[in-house]
Amino acid sequence: MTGFTLAEILTVLVLVGILAAIGFSATGNSKANLSSEVEELKSHLRYAQIRAQADIYSWRLVFTNDRTYQIGPVVIPGQGFTPDIVPGTNATRRILPEGITATSGTAIRFDSWGRPLNDAGFLLFSDQTIALTEGDKTQDLTILTNTGLIR
Repeated sequence: MTGFTLAEILTVLVLVGILAAIGFSATGNSKANLSSEVEELKSHLRYAQIRAQADIYSWRLVFTNDRTYQIGPVVIPGQGFTPDIVPGTNATRRILPEGITATSGTAIRFDSWGRPLNDAGFLLFSDQTIALTEGDKTQDLTILTNTGLIR
């Protein structure tokens, strides 16, 4: 009578599992990374929008470069604002993961109605689009002009 012992079967299963894990991590899932970063950015924009609706000051999210953004109330009219702690971090700025970049110089502000404003404090005339890019993949998110809907 021939057959495999339980130890041999378990050894083969463990080896197959290890090889599968290595193969999956080597290929990566960059589309999932990019999609999750888009969702994270959407949630931070919504956070700024909700804070603006509950505050006497408008709030904004601004990219200081193509990988870093800050959120905070616009206490001093014009360019000045006070960065606040970014939700999910212990810092006043959020740095995108290596390899993911955003439209540089983007700033979006929200008034007490949740409507999007430009940096001068005027209502937007057209929808605002922010593009996140990873390699050759790009995903856009759009803030609608009159409603502030983020999609």
